[in-house]
Amino acid sequence: MKRNVYVFAGESYMVRESFARLKASLDIQMEDLNVTVFSEMPPADQLIETCAAVPFLSPVRLVAVRDCTALTAAGDKDEAKKIADYLERLPDTTVLALCVAEAPDKRRTLYKRAAELGTVREFPEPNPAGCVSFVAEQAKKQGARIGRVAAQLLVDLVGCDYYALANEVAKLAVYTGGREITAKDVSACAARTLEYNVFEIHRLFVNRQANMARAMLDDLLQDERPEMLIGLFARKMRDMYKVKTMLDAGFGQGTIAQKLGMKPYAVKMLAKECARFTQQDLRQALMDLADLDYGIKSGLRDPALALPETLARIYAI
Repeated sequence: MKRNVYVFAGESYMVRESFARLKASLDIQMEDLNVTVFSEMPPADQLIETCAAVPFLSPVRLVAVRDCTALTAAGDKDEAKKIADYLERLPDTTVLALCVAEAPDKRRTLYKRAAELGTVREFPEPNPAGCVSFVAEQAKKQGARIGRVAAQLLVDLVGCDYYALANEVAKLAVYTGGREITAKDVSACAARTLEYNVFEIHRLFVNRQANMARAMLDDLLQDERPEMLIGLFARKMRDMYKVKTMLDAGFGQGTIAQKLGMKPYAVKMLAKECARFTQQDLRQALMDLADLDYGIKSGLRDPALALPETLARIYAI
């Protein structure tokens, strides 16, 4: 027999939104008395006792666990089994929501019993394509419109973070006042991730726009830890080195994308960027960045001077 038990697991924004929709769909009267939300995993006996309580002047009561570790491999198996065994006795007047911001352990008895008796919804971590669709949906909710190019740019700038994307769309909807959100609006208003800024500096250096690149770098060094910047530049150089090595070995871009697990467009861009570098150039760049990282961490080098100098040498500016 089906019970009013729900499992929401995976990406935290979608878990939170799903729980909010469930709560809004219930005819709960006097919420202060008929809604109990545990921020952490309570003892099984306490959760069961709470679920067994009769709602007060309301047709239903809601009990929720925001971080239900009993659904994960790290949770206490005995506690999880107690809850699993109780689900069949869950009163019709109680709705139980078990939430966890990670993938559940599907081997757990609690997961299996919840899937058998109730509803399980899992949300994978966001990917770029899904985030573009998410941006369009959020714009619609805000009474705004956004084209695919602008949505893609927003994802590129902000990253695959549903919370951040939702906030940026809300801000852009106010900024545009009902007209369509354009790529120009996104460029003017959206917050940028550190990764995007570093890759933009890289692009400027590659395109010989050294003054703009140095100005951006100086701004980042005011607020960001230099080792974070070095790590991102090193990642870019490693990707270029991998692509360069395979291109020199005669592999096509499609094969490279498949073997390296990269998007074809990303490989196309990397192939274009690494054309002016030799394999030795890129190996030396990685060694220079490693030496710089050590020098800064050991206090031997000033990041404000050493990082621009190292990048100028790497990009041969």
